[in-house]
Amino acid sequence: MSEVLTEAISQQLKDARQQQGLSLDELNQKTKIQTRYLKALEEGDTDTLPSAFYVRAFARRYAEAVGLNPDELLGESEESPIVPSDLSYAHRDDDGVVRAGVDHNESAKTRLMGWVPKIWVGLGILVGLLVVWLVITQLASSGKQSSSQSQVEVSSSSVSKASSSSSSSSSKKDEIQLGQAQANAQQLTTTYNIAGQQAKAHKLVIKASATGTMVKVNDATSKILFNETVAANTEKTIEIPANTTAVNVQFGTVANGTVSLDGQAVAINNLPTTPAPTTWNLLLNFNK
Repeated sequence: MSEVLTEAISQQLKDARQQQGLSLDELNQKTKIQTRYLKALEEGDTDTLPSAFYVRAFARRYAEAVGLNPDELLGESEESPIVPSDLSYAHRDDDGVVRAGVDHNESAKTRLMGWVPKIWVGLGILVGLLVVWLVITQLASSGKQSSSQSQVEVSSSSVSKASSSSSSSSSKKDEIQLGQAQANAQQLTTTYNIAGQQAKAHKLVIKASATGTMVKVNDATSKILFNETVAANTEKTIEIPANTTAVNVQFGTVANGTVSLDGQAVAINNLPTTPAPTTWNLLLNFNK
């Protein structure tokens, strides 16, 4: 993480704080970043800091609090790393340490998905056998026209109900399971780990209320997908390509923004209330 936090950047942050006449405890109240992380930023102690992603986020928050331009300080551009690709299963343990996770359910999910085509093939065979049986029955009872016609109507109704049931089942399978949100007030982030959606393209819709909000969206390769102010009572749609592993949505004023993914609301809950935050990150990890 040394390429993110250089000695020169650490010194500029410390000098700016001292010029403002702020102590580390006072800066903690302004930024909501733990004092030990603030001290680590000033001393260039990257071992104490969680990851490159949070080093950059903490440094930006620090710089804004002491009147520095974070983009100039960090030399940030569209190519700068915002969300590292290894956060696909990131989580925060009870001891407060952010660690990369492993999806132990992946193999089970893979096996389950492998059965889906077989189930559909089986249903197709059953429907085919039903049709053959109906045809044979109709030919055998050709002398009983009314009875045959009744059987065809019954069979058509059965096939229609089976088709409707299959469509309903397919729709439920396609619904996105967001999982449990993980809110971290110290790191100004709400995280969702979304299973089974990495191979698909998605639509992210951001709506603004009140006075609007600044919104910046990056993918896991540091590519900026969106960076604009969303005006009050308007919405913006961001296309997320298939095989995207993670997307980070950063709000300038989180209270004025709402997010939906493929038409499903994404809640940003459990925000601090004293004081209420303005800048906030929504991290969406798309898992296989």
